[in-house]
Amino acid sequence: MTTIPITPNYSLGIAHYQKLRVRLIVFKNGEEYVCRKESIYKVKQFLALDEGRAFMGRLQLVKDGDGIVVEVKGEVVGVVKPGDLEKLLDASL
Repeated sequence: MTTIPITPNYSLGIAHYQKLRVRLIVFKNGEEYVCRKESIYKVKQFLALDEGRAFMGRLQLVKDGDGIVVEVKGEVVGVVKPGDLEKLLDASL
């Protein structure tokens, strides 16, 4: 699985989960911190939006302008570029 750093302590990865689903995983200091199991369709639909919020629960993504803010338990843990997230998604399939 490929991950991308979002801050010095946090990184984001996407792993294939089931036929049409993936796991979005936030790592804290190299350890799995929180994950979200979601359909590939919903992730791609979120990436196509200009602005918006994806998912409910502990892991949330907020698309705002040029970046995607990664929130864990209501706390911002970093920002990732939409293109980087799309590359991660494609690599996981």
